[in-house]
Amino acid sequence: MYTGTEGTRGSETPSFYALKRDLSRTRTTTPKPDLDDVEEAFSRIRCPLCAWQPSPNDRWSCVWVEGSPEPPFPSCGAIWNTFRTRGSCPGCRHQWRWTSCLRCAGWSLHEDWYEVSPA
Repeated sequence: MYTGTEGTRGSETPSFYALKRDLSRTRTTTPKPDLDDVEEAFSRIRCPLCAWQPSPNDRWSCVWVEGSPEPPFPSCGAIWNTFRTRGSCPGCRHQWRWTSCLRCAGWSLHEDWYEVSPA
């Protein structure tokens, strides 16, 4: 049986104890967005062609395809929710002007997906 003291000198600690240390005081965490805020934001996003509403779980990919209205560019293949970044690819930072609908497959200007909030 290992007691934790064999092979150590003085105050030295075996290296595997470093894995057990509580690092919570040194960790940096990014707060998750409030789910009510996310759902509220997504409730005002609709396909301009068929009125389909994407959810926060839907995904698009940074892949330029022949026949899309998006001008050709060297795409990176990242997969993400385009409405969480307002059309900016997190992989290569390409700003998508056009977004395809996952329901009707039509292309619309990305900004046209956002409903204007009542003033």
